[in-house]
Amino acid sequence: MALATWWRTDSLPVLTALPGFHAEIASDDAMLAQLNCIPLAEARARRRDGHRPYVGFLDGTPVAYGWAATQTASIGELDVTLTLSAADRYLWDFATLPAWQGRGLYPRLLQAILEQESREAERFWIIYAPENQPSAAGMRKAGFTPAAELSFDANGYVRLAALGAADRAHVAAELLGVPLVEQELAPCWCCQQASDGDQFCWPQAKAQTVCTCAIELASPMLVAR
Repeated sequence: MALATWWRTDSLPVLTALPGFHAEIASDDAMLAQLNCIPLAEARARRRDGHRPYVGFLDGTPVAYGWAATQTASIGELDVTLTLSAADRYLWDFATLPAWQGRGLYPRLLQAILEQESREAERFWIIYAPENQPSAAGMRKAGFTPAAELSFDANGYVRLAALGAADRAHVAAELLGVPLVEQELAPCWCCQQASDGDQFCWPQAKAQTVCTCAIELASPMLVAR
């Protein structure tokens, strides 16, 4: 997985105006649960746990959503739990409804969250699968830059390897509680865990030029949890 970041001292790329679009913190839990395809109880529990739900609207219709964690967050695929300081936000569980995809809603929703949450927070973090090019492109358009790769080493331990500025990778390692290393990491987290005989799993398949694990084949919009 790639961990990307935006800091309050960074500039925000200028995006062309999208008529009829705006984003706000959702106040209607029933609408949010339906949009997010989660039980109403879970939507309310997330809010109680300090997760702020943002919804993007186009001409008054809810078409996209995402969450900003303010206290704790977990990356279930790697069994990593983050405890966030008041200066940090972790963005997760984003999606644009199928009928509205391809209109540039994702980067605009991200920027709306950055503009709102940066009144309090200084650093923002988000995870994406490197093979998920639409998510990566949307994050870049919004202003995020890669900070580190988060995956398994050859012994099956979760590790972090710098992708961008060293200082930001060190901050990420402290935030995640994961050691920062210089060695090669698995190309995706499923490479270490997969046991299906049809999959080529790292490190046995290091000679493979393309990872063929199930996570790449699934290609989710955003895999962070």
